Amino acid sequence: MSTVFVVGSQEFDTDLCLRGLNLLGHAQMIELSVGSQCGGHGKCGKDRVLLQEADRLLVNEPTAIERIHLSSDELSRGVRLACQCFPNEDDLSLRVWVPSSKESSTPQA
Repeated sequence: MSTVFVVGSQEFDTDLCLRGLNLLGHAQMIELSVGSQCGGHGKCGKDRVLLQEADRLLVNEPTAIERIHLSSDELSRGVRLACQCFPNEDDLSLRVWVPSSKESSTPQA
């Protein structure tokens, strides 16, 4: 099982999914930038990713830090901060949408 990041029409597969590693860490393992500017400390709010409804059940609930950076509308659509989002268990299959650098708005579910 693995974590697959989707950027535009391209897919980037990590070939693994680890419970103790946030989505930012998964992306960094394959040298994929997801926009983090603070190194994953939850300060910048720039590492926004999108999870479809089924995958939202496979990760932790939004954190207090995410509730500061993301609106309730964004959270309800599945927008998360990659640095705050952890798989609930090892060996899951997750698909994570990442806005491309050309997109100026948050990805839509």
